[in-house]
Amino acid sequence: MAEIEIKSQTPLTYAEVAKKLEIVKKHRKKDEEPGFRTKKAEEFLETIGKEQIKKVEDLQKKLTDLNIPRVKERQIINLANLMPEDEDSVKIILANDNITLKQEDVKKIVDCITK
Repeated sequence: MAEIEIKSQTPLTYAEVAKKLEIVKKHRKKDEEPGFRTKKAEEFLETIGKEQIKKVEDLQKKLTDLNIPRVKERQIINLANLMPEDEDSVKIILANDNITLKQEDVKKIVDCITK
């Protein structure tokens, strides 16, 4: 079996994953069966729905525009994908990365998501 070397890792929103899957579909041969992970990703995106995917894309832009210090692109993408609706959920998502925010910054994030 060939050994795979990971060159870089970039977090993706659901909208970006959907676009990447479309590219994969276009370049796939007609008789070639999609892989297991490709099928699962497509099924998951179908359950989310196109409207929700568009919301994630817009939300990522809004969260980036908040310019909250210490919040990196990866956390913004997690917040956009998961869309927490209360302050505790935001804190739980960000706790995974060992960062804490001021209460006012957490409130800004929640307001941005719930609008």
